[in-house]
Amino acid sequence: MQTLEQAISKVVKFWSEKSFRTPLNQNNGDNSENGEISFLLMNQVALTAQSNVTDEKIKAFEDKLTELLLKSEPHERAWLDVDYHPCKMLSDAAQYAGLDDGCFPCKSSTHIGRDNIAQAKYQYGSQMVDL
Repeated sequence: MQTLEQAISKVVKFWSEKSFRTPLNQNNGDNSENGEISFLLMNQVALTAQSNVTDEKIKAFEDKLTELLLKSEPHERAWLDVDYHPCKMLSDAAQYAGLDDGCFPCKSSTHIGRDNIAQAKYQYGSQMVDL
């Protein structure tokens, strides 16, 4: 069994990788013609936001999110998610680091379970997988 710190590290790395180092990270699952336009517009916003990302800002985000998760109550750290906008904890860590919320992939989430099992779901339609 892994420790809480190990689970938090996996969750933080997931959000860092998918938000700031993965281009074209927006997919809301709408496959219609209008959905294609939405896909293009959402990814343009994300690419623009990602263009201002630096390694220093990513490190600041990772450190702040780790701090927030370690200080939070178990029910607060259980779920981090982005529907179309990130949850408060993700947004607060990004704001602290000077990163734009537009970087976060929509329809994505992470969960830390009772046995410190870290899980993630990336984009629309995917299943939770162990990290």
